[in-house]
Amino acid sequence: MIKKFASFNHDVKLTLITTLLSNIGIFMVIPFLSIFLNQLATITTSEVGIIIGVAFWCQRAGSLLGGLLSDYIHTKGTMLLGLIVRIPGYLLIGYVDNFYLLLLSCILIGLGSSIYLPAAKSFLIKVIGENEKVSVLSMRAIFANIGVAIGPIIGVAVFSLSPSVLFTSVGIIFIFLTLLNLKLNGDVNPIETRKISLNDLLALIKNKTMICISIAMFLVMAFFMQIDVTIPMFTSATFDNQTTSYVFICNALIVIFFQSSVSSWACSGSSRLPFSLAFLLFSACFLLFDFITTEYSILFLSIILFSLAEIIIQIRLDYDTTNINPNMVATAFGIMSLAGAFGGLFGSYTGTLLYNTGLFGLSLWTLLALSSAIAAFIYFIYHYETE
Repeated sequence: MIKKFASFNHDVKLTLITTLLSNIGIFMVIPFLSIFLNQLATITTSEVGIIIGVAFWCQRAGSLLGGLLSDYIHTKGTMLLGLIVRIPGYLLIGYVDNFYLLLLSCILIGLGSSIYLPAAKSFLIKVIGENEKVSVLSMRAIFANIGVAIGPIIGVAVFSLSPSVLFTSVGIIFIFLTLLNLKLNGDVNPIETRKISLNDLLALIKNKTMICISIAMFLVMAFFMQIDVTIPMFTSATFDNQTTSYVFICNALIVIFFQSSVSSWACSGSSRLPFSLAFLLFSACFLLFDFITTEYSILFLSIILFSLAEIIIQIRLDYDTTNINPNMVATAFGIMSLAGAFGGLFGSYTGTLLYNTGLFGLSLWTLLALSSAIAAFIYFIYHYETE
């Protein structure tokens, strides 16, 4: 991995470092944000839910705005904007207790993340050669997950010292990243802005491949949200809170160590096998949860299957998205992320709704397993190819 990273040019290295450090900062905060908000006497539990929900929506849905700004105006400028708007959000949140100011802080944090992501992915694709697309997307995912693994470890130590120090520290990280990203080369947009029109956007939205990718992303995020919502509920109730943290660490480590080797295969040939296999792995993972009582081996086997599915389908979705329209890569990423936002909300809502009750006599895990298996069959029969 180090050798591959060293072979990339200056812009790619800087963007990957930004991905690493920004994810460390983000995940220093995420596990403790709801805890911090719940400790405030000035807001209610329902207001905490509103703040977290709006922040999640902004973090996902704002990606379309980031994609449009990147493709229609300026890629580097959009990346810098995505970094800058998060700074006041992090610096403010630790020192206010008013609901509206807290909501504004989380909106800025969420929007900054969603604006930056599609622009950064598009930037990487534009500055790298065609043959290196899979490698750079894979490396980006590895750096992101290293940040996911490291962030909470640092965050728990700083949060125990002082929540305000934690949020201020992350704000300083983003100030540093903003200054660092000023060293990126200028705009790398391959065409002039005036050559992209509203008709191009409408054509992209109606593109068959874009629609198939968006549906797949909706399903993936509906399934993936279970590791953030119902799986922690299950592991905490069945085992303990410490086991829940081990689940996240296991997921991150599997992605870090297997991303590169799996990515090359996942992005070669037809989309039929990678998609079908990924959804089948999700299905097997959820099915195993019906058989877990106190067996750690079954729990972590299911998380391994879940993580492999995540690797296969996410890298393939990213890769295929870059091939739809080379002039509107960031916008395509934005559309895909918007679909993921709806999928995440759907998965979170239905998961918590059916967690204790199930449906038609079937447990939540059985329902998820059947849904994943059906998705695997559909994508095997009606697979798409990038145009």
